Amino acid sequence: MTDEQTVDLGAIAAQYDGLSEASVFELNLVDRTETIALGELLGQALHGALTGHDLSGVFVGLIGGLGAGKTTFMQGFVSGIDADAEATSPTYALVNVYDLDVPVIHMDLYRLEHLDDLESIGYWDYVESDERVLCVEWIDRIPQAWPGEGILLALMAVEGSRQIRMWASPDYVNILSSVCESFEQRATSSI
Repeated sequence: MTDEQTVDLGAIAAQYDGLSEASVFELNLVDRTETIALGELLGQALHGALTGHDLSGVFVGLIGGLGAGKTTFMQGFVSGIDADAEATSPTYALVNVYDLDVPVIHMDLYRLEHLDDLESIGYWDYVESDERVLCVEWIDRIPQAWPGEGILLALMAVEGSRQIRMWASPDYVNILSSVCESFEQRATSSI
């Protein structure tokens, strides 16, 4: 995939084992505030699942061109876990670790080119660790980095707003469905 804003949303699920078109959710995000709000809702839901021991480790992959809203989404996601926490882009550091109640590891694969590059940042160690959330921007740069389960988000800027398509492996479908329902209820109640 290139840095362009165009993302072939229909072909994404086929590249990642454990995902199908049957487990897809799609929302339109009017502005930055809605992108943050959706991130907060997902962060809260996954935090609840981890602390309730429904899940032992969580993976969230993010796809989208430059400026599509991946880091903005992550800002909401991290604040959904801890309102005082702030997320920043890991583009230059490659890995940001937020030491929260449930640790969040925020990675960026934009500057990596090969599967072997993942070893240099301890990627597989993070994947295999429990009781953490691993969020990876630019997962599409190295699709083999997908661990086989989790949530995959594709953001795309469309005419001044954003479109997000989300896929979930079987253990995450109910969580993602609930998050989308809460987001839509929030949006209709603010009208």
